[in-house]
Amino acid sequence: MAPTWCWRSRVPKGSIMAPTEHEHPLDTTEELSAEEQAEREHAEAEVALARLEDRIGAFTAYTLANDFLELREIFAGSFERMKAEDWQRRSERRAQGWTRRQALAHVTAVTEAYNQAISTALAGEPVVIPGMSERSDLKAFNEAAIEARAELTVEALTTTFLDALSESASLVAPLSLKEMVHHVPLPHLSSVPTIGEMFGSSLAHAGIIHGAQLALTRARPIWIYFQPGMMRRQITRFVHLLGLNYWPERGGDLHATIAINIAGQGGGSWLIRISPSGGQGKIGRARTNDVTFSFNSADLFCRIMTFQSSAWRPLLLRRLRVAGQLGLARRVPHFFMPT
Repeated sequence: MAPTWCWRSRVPKGSIMAPTEHEHPLDTTEELSAEEQAEREHAEAEVALARLEDRIGAFTAYTLANDFLELREIFAGSFERMKAEDWQRRSERRAQGWTRRQALAHVTAVTEAYNQAISTALAGEPVVIPGMSERSDLKAFNEAAIEARAELTVEALTTTFLDALSESASLVAPLSLKEMVHHVPLPHLSSVPTIGEMFGSSLAHAGIIHGAQLALTRARPIWIYFQPGMMRRQITRFVHLLGLNYWPERGGDLHATIAINIAGQGGGSWLIRISPSGGQGKIGRARTNDVTFSFNSADLFCRIMTFQSSAWRPLLLRRLRVAGQLGLARRVPHFFMPT
C-alpha cells in the first residue's frame, strides 16, 4: 500500500513472510534514546504481526488458491438449490436494491476485472480498467457491468462466475512471494494494493460483501459455510479491503486507529489505521485505539458490515460493544463506503 506503518522493519509492505529468530532486523548494541526505543518496539510489533499473518495464510498463494476453490464449491451448491423465481427477488433490504440476478452480474464482473488486472500486472503492463479511470466512476462502472450482462441466462451467468473463481485459483497458485507483494495502482482504491491483496479483495468481495445477496436466503449467507480458519482469513482480507477503500477526502486531516475484536470461531483482532495519506487494514492489536468495535461472533460482524442487520439491536443486547470516541464511531461507515 501507499502508506506504511512499519518504520524500521525489513518486512516489505504487504509481505506474508517475516525474518526468522536468527535474522532479527533490529538487533543493535548501541544505546537507544527513549524515542528510538519506542520506534524499535513498534517495529518489533510489526514483525510479530507479519509473522502471525503468515501463520493464518490470508495472503499466501497456496491458501488463496484453496479458498477460491472452496468458495466456488459453496456457491455452486447454493446456486443448485435456487429456483428461477429466486433470481428475480431483491437481494437487498432496500426496495430499490439489486435483484439476486443483478448482484450475480455485478460480482461476476468484479471477479473478472480483478483477474484481468492481475494478469495484466503480472505481464508487466499498465493496468487499465475500461470505464473506470477514477473512484467516482465506480457507480457507473457497476451499472454498466450489470446492463452488459442483462441478456445472459442465469445458467450462463452462474457458469461464468464459477469459472472466474476457478481462473483466480489458477492464477494465484503458482505465484512467488516477489510477485505476491508487487504493488498495483487501481483507480477505485485510495491506497495501492499488492497482488496478494487484490486476490484477497476478490475473495472478500464475493464471499463477504455479497455473501448474503447471493445466498438462497439472507438468513443463511454464504459465510456461514466457511470453516473457522477460512472465516478468519476472509475477515483479514475484508479488513485489508476496508483500508484500501478509505476515503481521505471524507476523513480530512484525521489520524485514527480503529480496532475490531470478534469473539468465537473465526474471530480475532484486527485494526485499520487511517490518515490523510490513506488507510491500512491488518490483523492484530494496536497499543492505543481511537475507537473499538467488539462483536460477539463473526456472523454478526459480517451481517452488520454488509448492512444485512442494523447495529441498534445488537448494541442493546450487548452483542456489539463500542468503546472510545463515539462521535468517530458514528462516522466510520461513511469513511469506507465505496460510492
